[in-house]
Amino acid sequence: MRLSFCLLPFAFYILTPSSPAVLFQQGVTFPQFLARVSAQRDVWLRNAARIDIQAADIERLTRVRRGLRFLVVAEDWCPDSVHTVPYLANLAADAGVPLRIVDRAAGDALMARHRTRDGRKVTPTLVVLENDRDVGAWIERPAVLQALFFSMATDPENARRFADRSAWYDADRGRTTIAEVLALVERAAAQK
Repeated sequence: MRLSFCLLPFAFYILTPSSPAVLFQQGVTFPQFLARVSAQRDVWLRNAARIDIQAADIERLTRVRRGLRFLVVAEDWCPDSVHTVPYLANLAADAGVPLRIVDRAAGDALMARHRTRDGRKVTPTLVVLENDRDVGAWIERPAVLQALFFSMATDPENARRFADRSAWYDADRGRTTIAEVLALVERAAAQK
């Protein structure tokens, strides 16, 4: 394993092959990712074409974007990735926040660091980097769908609703995901 060292004023960072800064450099842009998507291609393209990101959301991210970058672990076959990553990519692009995507193999350490509450390593995992420091992550799917997922075993109605989550995603058009990510970014900015 090759280690890189980066000296910054008043700080010393060891950059390993799985560090967020290195992974960001190895990642692909959303257009590059989209160009090679094969699974669910029509859904990816449809969601990527939905560019109705709210001006207020762009403004919120723009206010706190200094030093921010988004690193996403995603796979084209993942039903939650296809319904969240395009909206996050459009928001980031509109607000001038660099975003890169890596696959599960490259992002394994990130997924291990940011597991679901039941311990799973999942896609999508969006890691918020501030000056190359991991300051938080949004994992897998919006909270409302996550609640349905965790209650499926005890509530057959929630199991049915979760099974039809594509309809929920289509109606939501990324709004809930964007709201949750903006709240995460703003919390991180407030802790500076």
